[in-house]
Amino acid sequence: MDGRIEKEVEILRSFYPKVTYIESGQWVLIEDYPIPPGLLWNREKTSVCFQIPAAYPGAPPYGFYVPSSILYEGKRPSNYQEPSHNKPLFPPDIWGLFSWTQESGWRATGDPHSGSNLLGFVRTFKDRFQEGR
Repeated sequence: MDGRIEKEVEILRSFYPKVTYIESGQWVLIEDYPIPPGLLWNREKTSVCFQIPAAYPGAPPYGFYVPSSILYEGKRPSNYQEPSHNKPLFPPDIWGLFSWTQESGWRATGDPHSGSNLLGFVRTFKDRFQEGR
């Protein structure tokens, strides 16, 4: 495993204990990701996963996946594709993709503890869930 990615996966595990990393394809899975309370999603928590791009950390991750059938107010959310064209390497068989980027911009530094990193990217998922629709 790439040293930078290994360090960042360990950082993720310190905040999200159920993290799985698959080196082939550079996939990261976080189980039981909490959806902010008080929203009209059909789940209180969900698995989320994403793929680390080959050019990381120069290129940021894009989008995140959730198991199929996620709904907001009983409807499929916007900027969401199900089934996704790219298939994560984790069960279940059908995943949906939220089109998502880190709004604050991507500024990775040589130190994975400072600047943009995977933890910062994962923390923005709550922003997408808070948007609803």
